[in-house]
Amino acid sequence: MATNSYFRTFDAKNEQELLHSLVTESIQIYGHDVSYIPRTLVNTDTVLGEDSISEYKDAYSVEMYIKSVDGFEGEGDLISKFGLEVRDQIVFSLARRAWQGLDLGVRPKEGDIIYFPLTNKLFQIMFVEHETPFYQNGALPTFDLTCELFTYSDEKLDTDIDAIDVIEQKQSFVRTFELSSISGTFSEGETVTGGTSAVTGEVARWDSSTSYLYLINMTGNFTLNEILTGASSTATGTYSTKQTTDETSETLQTIDNSTSDQISSNKQFEIDADSVFDFSESNPFGDNP
Repeated sequence: MATNSYFRTFDAKNEQELLHSLVTESIQIYGHDVSYIPRTLVNTDTVLGEDSISEYKDAYSVEMYIKSVDGFEGEGDLISKFGLEVRDQIVFSLARRAWQGLDLGVRPKEGDIIYFPLTNKLFQIMFVEHETPFYQNGALPTFDLTCELFTYSDEKLDTDIDAIDVIEQKQSFVRTFELSSISGTFSEGETVTGGTSAVTGEVARWDSSTSYLYLINMTGNFTLNEILTGASSTATGTYSTKQTTDETSETLQTIDNSTSDQISSNKQFEIDADSVFDFSESNPFGDNP
């Protein structure tokens, strides 16, 4: 038996448009302004299907509704073999009309991140549910984005939003260089290029009092005694000594302690370990000999 043709429940365009308008307006009233930041793949591993050096360059303001009204979901704070891990999750509801206004594709993508100003945190999209509510009046008015607290791992953040970009400066792996024969002042955020190696790095900080240049997002290793040049400031300086984490002019060694290496730190680990481990103890399981 066919359905009643006088009741067009699932293909009434006017009703569907009304539903879209009501959902969009509701989210604008009860939602929050967030920043949607799409991921740019730089060097995709076709075998593992991942990109270890993703970039996040653009941020789009959009309103979203928080469906996790009782607080963060997920596993919360837990102690693992890697230390303290925070696995907070949150579900955002995004109106399809609002998404179409961003002109970023058919739907949100897993791997993109959302900046939530209320908590000043970044959340990475783990799953996009595109069929909720399930064909109400034959329409799909929203996307539900299941997100997890973003764990920064040296991705490049360049969104021109200070609250977001500062995360890169605070959490990136920073390499410190002592310069000599300095001309000009390096600017924070500019690109520095080695004249011999053509290796580049982004300036995280320049300390003119100590002549220390702090760089992030480096593409390789500078050659000793080469000239470094700032792209926007045109400042120059000669790279003379790579600084260790405690900012002492010490040349670190490789594992075999025979070849100089600019970034290895096994020698420092060995020195620090000597003050922790007691190798004179003969029985680590008790006091009996």
